[in-house]
Amino acid sequence: MIKIEYNLTNYADLLKHVANTLHLDVTDDCVFFSEDVATGFARLLKLPNGLEILIYDFTPAQDIVFHRKKTLKEFFSLRFDEILGNKETAKSSVFFGNTTHEWYNVATAGVHQRNINIILSKDWLQKMLGREEHGDTILNFISLKTPMYHYELLDIEYRRLIHEMTDVGINKLLECFIVQNRVMMMMERFFTGLYKKIGEVNLHIKISAEEIVRLKLVEQALVADFSSLPPNINQLSRVAAMSPSKLKDLFKKMFGLPLYQYYQKNRMNKAKAMLLSKKYSVQQVSASLGYSSISDFSKTFVKAFEQLPEEI
Repeated sequence: MIKIEYNLTNYADLLKHVANTLHLDVTDDCVFFSEDVATGFARLLKLPNGLEILIYDFTPAQDIVFHRKKTLKEFFSLRFDEILGNKETAKSSVFFGNTTHEWYNVATAGVHQRNINIILSKDWLQKMLGREEHGDTILNFISLKTPMYHYELLDIEYRRLIHEMTDVGINKLLECFIVQNRVMMMMERFFTGLYKKIGEVNLHIKISAEEIVRLKLVEQALVADFSSLPPNINQLSRVAAMSPSKLKDLFKKMFGLPLYQYYQKNRMNKAKAMLLSKKYSVQQVSASLGYSSISDFSKTFVKAFEQLPEEI
């Protein structure tokens, strides 16, 4: 097992610290792991809006424990962890924490994962959220909640954005522009969702850690294959090991939409992503997503995005 301890809030220094701990070199703000450590890399990106992003895309050869120690100066860390694999995927999550407290993150040997790490100063958050109508509500919640640890599920939309960020390295054209755009979209989703959770009336509904894991498995089963009808409520209930009514209630609370609205929304997001790739015709996208006619697909697409698929 490898243990990496740090309390740095500058990601350029943190990348150097990771390299020194593993006896590796930093080249062009990137560290490629040696075979005894992992397959993959860690990479630093400095964005024009002042943010630093540390991206990990790797499969550890042995367990790696990242131990963030406390810092005196208050920063916030927003981390998106995509854990790849049949069973491990359910562990994919979004983490938001205050650096004045310590936490651990374990990368398990043999399990491929992508991590997007964003460091946020109080001043940066104040500047971005302070001008928003409900920004003060979020800032007050963050400052009053001590210690500040917040977890949520990494849904299919977050995963799509992570893939776009980690794949742009293949083509350097407009890379920083693309990454900054995707990072801001991820942050928008996170803080919008956090605000909704703060204002929820049904906060008395408790969800156990075991139920959260099972809800992740339901979400995974729901969006696994858009080419055929989604699993019915009884099948999903068996996955969740809970009654249909309880599953419906908890799923909507966790993901913000009823089960099949969530399925349909992500089905359309998949369609849009395929069309934007320029690799598929409208007919190919329609067929791959299980539509029997292009007409039905087009109607659903227009309802979701207020434009025809041909216009994409």
